[in-house]
Amino acid sequence: MRPNSRKASEVRLQALDGATPKDRAWPRRFGTAGSVSVLGTACVSASVLLSFVLVIWASPIAWADPPPRAEEHPDSPGDMPRPLGRLEQESVDQELQALGLIIDPKPAGKVVRNVYVVNQEVFSRRDWWFQFFNMFHRTTRPGILRRELLLRSGQPYDDALVEESLRNLQSPPTLVLANGTKFVPPDLSSVVVLVPVVSPQTGTVDLLAVTRDIWSLRFNTNFEFQEKTLSLLETSLSENNLFGWRKYLSVGFEMDQGRAGIGPAYFDPNVAGTRLTLVASATAWYARDTRRYEGDSEDLSLRYPLYALARRWGGGVDFTHQDAVIRSFRGDSLRSEDLKATPGVTEQLPYIFRRTIAIVDASAVRSFGETVIQRLTLGHRFDRRRSQVMPDFPTDPTNPELAQEFLTEFAPLSETRSESYLRYEMFTARYAIIRNLDTFDLRENRRLGPWLSLEIAAGLPELGADFRAFPISGQAGWAFGPGGGYAYAQLLGSARLRADHAIDQRMNAEIYIASPVLGRALRLVARGDADAVRADTHRGLFFLGGNTGLRGYVIGDFEGSSQLVGHVEVRSLPLEVFSQRFGGLIFYDVGHAAPSFREIVPHHDFGIGLRWLIPQLNSSVMRVDWAVATQGTTLTRAGLPGRFSGGFLQAF
Repeated sequence: MRPNSRKASEVRLQALDGATPKDRAWPRRFGTAGSVSVLGTACVSASVLLSFVLVIWASPIAWADPPPRAEEHPDSPGDMPRPLGRLEQESVDQELQALGLIIDPKPAGKVVRNVYVVNQEVFSRRDWWFQFFNMFHRTTRPGILRRELLLRSGQPYDDALVEESLRNLQSPPTLVLANGTKFVPPDLSSVVVLVPVVSPQTGTVDLLAVTRDIWSLRFNTNFEFQEKTLSLLETSLSENNLFGWRKYLSVGFEMDQGRAGIGPAYFDPNVAGTRLTLVASATAWYARDTRRYEGDSEDLSLRYPLYALARRWGGGVDFTHQDAVIRSFRGDSLRSEDLKATPGVTEQLPYIFRRTIAIVDASAVRSFGETVIQRLTLGHRFDRRRSQVMPDFPTDPTNPELAQEFLTEFAPLSETRSESYLRYEMFTARYAIIRNLDTFDLRENRRLGPWLSLEIAAGLPELGADFRAFPISGQAGWAFGPGGGYAYAQLLGSARLRADHAIDQRMNAEIYIASPVLGRALRLVARGDADAVRADTHRGLFFLGGNTGLRGYVIGDFEGSSQLVGHVEVRSLPLEVFSQRFGGLIFYDVGHAAPSFREIVPHHDFGIGLRWLIPQLNSSVMRVDWAVATQGTTLTRAGLPGRFSGGFLQAF
């Protein structure tokens, strides 16, 4: 229940169930990411960044105006419409002039007479000949946008519903699927504004909704290089706004060091015009070296979400199936392991096994309250997971239990879980609007105040579980928005109580601080995380390095069941170049992952970065960072030439 935000790096726990981080977004974020270490590229990029700094220094009038202080909601009735970003203001002014409308400064107490919905083309008059490409894009249908608004004709004007409608259109909530992965709905609009306008009928007010589409036909790519090898390639051809219905359809290809997969994905936030939400995907997996078929995975989720704070009931059912081969690599080679159970023997066993998963999760939720939202969820999950060695796994006539010993030590536990659960959630319906924090110019919504989540479950043999266990988890945090800044702190813990001991223990502590704008030009942003897993039947590990935390180090350079990581960035306000927004930053990272906190040795890096917002393509920034490690490791060289990484979203 972390406050609304999207980051490139989240919790870096990798449970070896499909070899995907537990909190990785699905489908992949829509962007490009890479990591290389080439001296020539470093010199060229350094020159570009130096030129960029000189342009900024020589052109102070090009900087965007600093944002207003963070605004909390709800406000007192009758307040003037809140300040808009420049991109938003230009869009609203254009439509006010075209429709002959005037802003109503005092809409409180009036009844909504009419709602005007205008969805602007991707490329505007400021984009010159790029407007030609508008003919290849189907803008969102006005009726689809109107359906998402929580205010209708005949209702009293309600500022809180206006703000909630904006949040729903701009940043719909992330869906957490039954297998723990996250589905982040694609960005569909860069500009989203809803303002009251003067109505010709006394005692009433009209509403003007203005949005600007993002280009929806995408060729999305994400890649990583390690040891001069393409270690990760994720690419898909997708239509993020199918026929203007705000539905998502894609065909994707994914390849890592051991396998490649291809398959479709579909997201429908309004099935047959209702509030039902559907998420579906399927992937066929092939071995990268032999190109032989080796498994498949499918996800299906049907939800009736709590699409508004006033909604009282929701529910859903999720299905997950996976039959895939799991591998782990060191550098370019399949990782080899020695068994701790046989200290006098060196086995050098290949880290590869098959993992099958079947999950069904059904739940219903009841919501209470208006300013303090409380929700109770009652559900049941069935989770069956099995690990087995490959047919060509090495054998040892002197140790017939070799395969089982390998699975016991390195593979996730084979287990059937059948659990009824009860979850309680609480948060306050208070929000702040912040600008120029994670993106540029556009509004960013952040929830304020405390939040709490508690869950207890009972896994019983009478329900089909392999053994009796009682999962418990809790999360608590508080978010602030002082003087145009933003900060939060949170604690998370979970475990399963079994007989006289606890298994699957997990802990996370996190703090995030973003200062107000300093000197009308800069913002200081910092984040720190502490994570640990103990007695983990999923054999989860934290991998740190590259885009997962330390930008100056090789991806996955450090691993362990404990980690500490911190970041500090000094981010500039945007430089306006027509409709584009550019920004720069300097950063410092510190962290390490190890088997225990006592074994952690802090490793450091520092560097500079460039951020670029293309509002026609994304509401999030593109990221290019150059980092220099201060300490050498087996895989990372300290000092120059450093390492480049890139992608979409801020690094944290």
